Amino acid sequence: MKKIIFLIFLSFNSLGLSQNYDISLDQITRSGNVLIKDLMKYDSKTKGNPYLDEDFKNGKLIFKNGKKYDALLRLNVSEQKFEIKKNIQSKASAIDIDESVTVKINDATYKLHSFNLGTKSNLIGILKECLVLDKYALYFFPQKKIEMPKESGIASPSTGYSKAPQPEWKDNSSFIIFHNGKTYQLPKSHKKMMELRLFDEKLYKKYRKANKLNLKNEESLKGLVSYFNSLHP
Repeated sequence: MKKIIFLIFLSFNSLGLSQNYDISLDQITRSGNVLIKDLMKYDSKTKGNPYLDEDFKNGKLIFKNGKKYDALLRLNVSEQKFEIKKNIQSKASAIDIDESVTVKINDATYKLHSFNLGTKSNLIGILKECLVLDKYALYFFPQKKIEMPKESGIASPSTGYSKAPQPEWKDNSSFIIFHNGKTYQLPKSHKKMMELRLFDEKLYKKYRKANKLNLKNEESLKGLVSYFNSLHP
C-alpha cells in the first residue's frame, strides 16, 4: 500500500514539474500578456499574401511562468501579429503579444523585441531567433510590403485592351545583429556590410573568402557570427 501511494505521489510530482497546462484562449487573454484582435482584411486584388507562411502550423505560446498553450499559428508579417487557431475547424483570431511571451512554430522561436536602426524612435517587431551567443545575437526580421510591378516586367497586351497592373506583396525581410548594445541591419552586399563597421575588415574578408559567405543565407550568417564571437574571450 505504501508503495502504491509513493508511485502516485511521484506521478503527480512529475506532472507538476512538466508545466504542460491545458489553458484556454480566454485564460490567455486574462494573463495580460496577449490581446485578441480581429483579423485584418486585405484587398483581394493584391497578388500574394502578408504571411511568412500562409498555412497554419503546429506551435505553442510559452509564458514566463512556464505555462504553455498549444495551437495552430502563422505570422502576419505586415501587421507583426500572430494569427491563432485552437484546431483546424476553429475560427482564427489575431493576437498581440508582449516581450514576455515566446512563440514556437515547428522548430522556430519568435519573440517581440524593441530595437533601434538609427532612427529617432525604436521599432517594435517580431524576430525569429537564429543564434544567440554571449557577444553577438543573430535574428531574422520578417517583413513584407506592397509594390506595383515594374513596367519592364509587364507584358504588352496582344489586343488593344490594357489591363491595369496588380499590386503584389514583396518580401522585405532582413537579418539583424545585436552587439554591444547596438542593432545592425545586415545589407545584401559585402561592400555595404563593411560600411557598418561591425566586424574587422581584414578578418571579415578572410572569413568571407574561406567560407563563401552568403549574406542572404541564415546558416552562412550563423557561421560568421560564431567565428567573430569566438575571437573575443
